[in-house]
Amino acid sequence: MLYALVDYSNKKGFIKRYFAEEILGEVKILAPKSNKGDTLMNPKKVLKNIEKYNVQNVVLNNELVQNENFCEMLMEHKKYIVTGRRLGKALLLKILNDISIYTKYNIQKLKVVLLMDEYSIENLNLIECISKEVKQLSIVSKNHTKFEKTANKLFERYGYSIKLYGDEVKEFKRDNVIINLDFNSETLKNMYFNKYGIIISLNDKITNLRKSFEGIIINDIDILGEGIPKKNFRKLAVCEAKLYRPLRKVEDNEYKEEN
Repeated sequence: MLYALVDYSNKKGFIKRYFAEEILGEVKILAPKSNKGDTLMNPKKVLKNIEKYNVQNVVLNNELVQNENFCEMLMEHKKYIVTGRRLGKALLLKILNDISIYTKYNIQKLKVVLLMDEYSIENLNLIECISKEVKQLSIVSKNHTKFEKTANKLFERYGYSIKLYGDEVKEFKRDNVIINLDFNSETLKNMYFNKYGIIISLNDKITNLRKSFEGIIINDIDILGEGIPKKNFRKLAVCEAKLYRPLRKVEDNEYKEEN
């Protein structure tokens, strides 16, 4: 499965070089930064190189993935930006089990918080998967009312405990694990967490929180070991690009109400 890694070149000065090559299914694309800041000098030339190799899956370096204009251009040309979140979601239950073993705290006693905004089949399945294993699952979302039907159904059928909160809620001092799917790092900086809690972020990289937090932050996961780039790229995103086929159409992942 062919995929592209897009990074900045290290060339400085007046020579602005672009580079692209394909080795064993991986297309490496290097492009110079613009003189105006941390963005690409010529985004269209980068896109041309991606299309030259007929690539759909694209992994961007840690800076470019934050460049909204460049990301929008890629999506307009039907490129899928691999972030690692899809694979991360598939691994979450295993990660929770590993946390349970590491902390010697039974998974069935864990209180878990999901920070999510996307309302999709994928996320609804994730809610059911996690809620049946832990003591309590809380969902914090600007779209929290959309999850009410699912929460009520899971409680009535199986007795799973799911609490819903709007994104204005900032305090989670009694929860053991926070899983960030959609919130940015600035939002998390203004939240209050369990002093010794564990935070897993599949969205923005979390580097610092309030001074009172002394727990563990998990920003990345490497499941393939050696050979994954250690610098500039999220290892989980590269793993996902290696393992997954392109996502189905976005509209196929949208949740449709049952009749």
